[in-house]
Amino acid sequence: MFMARHKPPERKARSHRASRIRTLQRRYDFHLGEAIRAALQGNHEKAATHSGRALAISRELCAGARDPQQWHRAALAAALCQHARYSASTVDTIALLTESAGHYAALAAADPAGYEVPRIDVLMRLALSSDTSGNTADAISLLREVVRMYLKAPAADLAHRDLALGRARFHLGRCLLKTGSPADGLAETDAGLALAWRALDRLCIAACVPGWLGTAPKYVQLAAPDWAAAAVRSMMLHAAAGRWESAAAAADAAVRLSAGLAGLGGDALREAHDAIRARADVIWAHAEHTQHAAAGLPD
Repeated sequence: MFMARHKPPERKARSHRASRIRTLQRRYDFHLGEAIRAALQGNHEKAATHSGRALAISRELCAGARDPQQWHRAALAAALCQHARYSASTVDTIALLTESAGHYAALAAADPAGYEVPRIDVLMRLALSSDTSGNTADAISLLREVVRMYLKAPAADLAHRDLALGRARFHLGRCLLKTGSPADGLAETDAGLALAWRALDRLCIAACVPGWLGTAPKYVQLAAPDWAAAAVRSMMLHAAAGRWESAAAAADAAVRLSAGLAGLGGDALREAHDAIRARADVIWAHAEHTQHAAAGLPD
């Protein structure tokens, strides 16, 4: 007579733990993805809710493991950094970022190419927190150091490093503009735009394809709002100075990025894209007129 074979208790327990870990990992990925999407759509309350759940799950994964795997610790570090933007106070923000930096430092010590760039990302978030709290001069100093660190950082994903460096330069440029250094601020902004496009080239992403941002890596999605804002600033500053060719190039970036954001849904993002496109059309017309005039051609 056939007798069913029963799993030994230890094997059953291991199987149950593995199944639960897989379930938690799927839930973590879901909530982190929803947090990013909600943030891009401007729904910060929803983003904070999903971000908080992703953080709680990542803590559970680490706490429930006798020896937390690299993935678990990296997930917790990422969730801490992500959730810091929704903290109610500067003190809470710094606490979350400091905890995240500690995890990334340990990960980067074992795998520099895999985790040095995310470790530096946390320092950039600390710089932005300084700017938000009114210490823009401190933010500028830290952002300059962050730029130097990115330039030296090893990276398994060169596109991530390029985009992270570009994003740091967006914020450095914005802070310099705020403190009355327009030439330096615009130079940093334009350098960041060039780096960001190089990152897309490395990823072979065509930013003119509908829905391109929705399928891009998470780090591209997270950078998109800062990238779009930097492109708009560059577009407007070059246009104000009559540098129509440079303004037209920045306008192209602004339109593509705002279209990518609008493709994620939401009236506010679509309205922003329409306004950017309307301004870009005017700038492109000026640039074309200038080119024709320089070549002695009629409009």
